[in-house]
Parts: sequence; structure tokens; C-alpha cells
Amino acid sequence: MKKIITKPQFFFVILAFILLISGFINKGSSIEIAMSGTFIELKVWSVCLFSTLFFILIAINYTSLTITKKPPKKILTIIHVTLQLLALVPLLYFIYNSNISRTYQEVSQMNVILVLAFMLFIIASAVHLINFIASLLAKKD
Repeated sequence: MKKIITKPQFFFVILAFILLISGFINKGSSIEIAMSGTFIELKVWSVCLFSTLFFILIAINYTSLTITKKPPKKILTIIHVTLQLLALVPLLYFIYNSNISRTYQEVSQMNVILVLAFMLFIIASAVHLINFIASLLAKKD
């Protein structure tokens, strides 16, 4: 855990790699979302590519902090990594179980979980931005 806190960019590169592999393995699959009495299908490959790009950008942010010798705030990094993992677990679960046919009620329950995971993702992104900006504006030691 100490390595993740001191060099979070490697953690996010690994997450990006995991999502890229997950998307490649499940390239033809889709995640069903129930909305207004109908189903919307999100292609797993597209979701994984977007997430991979997002995690690479986060890794670049953390790398830029390392290059400028302005370390990220430890508590904010811990919160960011924890929230990001909590948001990623349901997504990976649904990616690997996307081929299972579900009833409308099961898809609706899945939607609630995905919405909560997405909210955690947004909160984690906000924490990351606060951490990044606060670290950049902090004076060097």
C-alpha cells in the first residue's frame, strides 16, 4: 500500500492495462441498462477504452507531480485510490458477466449498482483533481 501511495501513477497504469485486457477479452459483449422501460446496450469494448484512457490520463497527472517534485497529498491519494477501486469492482463484475441474460428487474438492480459506482467514480475524480491542484500549488519542501 505504501508503494501505491508514493507512486500512484503505476497503480493507475496497471488499472488501465487490466481494463484494456478485460475489454479485449469481452470485445463482443455489451452491458444492458434499463431506461424508461427499454434496454440500452453499452459495448464493453467502448466502456473499457474510455476507462483505459481516463486511467492513463490520471497516471500522467501523477507522473507530472513526480517530475515537478511536488508529491501528492497522502490522505487525498488514499481516498482517491480507495474510491476508484470501489467504483471499478462493480464495473469489472458486469464486464465479465455481460453475456448472462437478465430479466428487467435484474437489469434494474444492476442499474442501481452501476449508478452508485459511477457516482463513486465522479467523487474519486473530484478528489483526484483537488489532490492534483493542491499539490501543484503547494510550496516545495
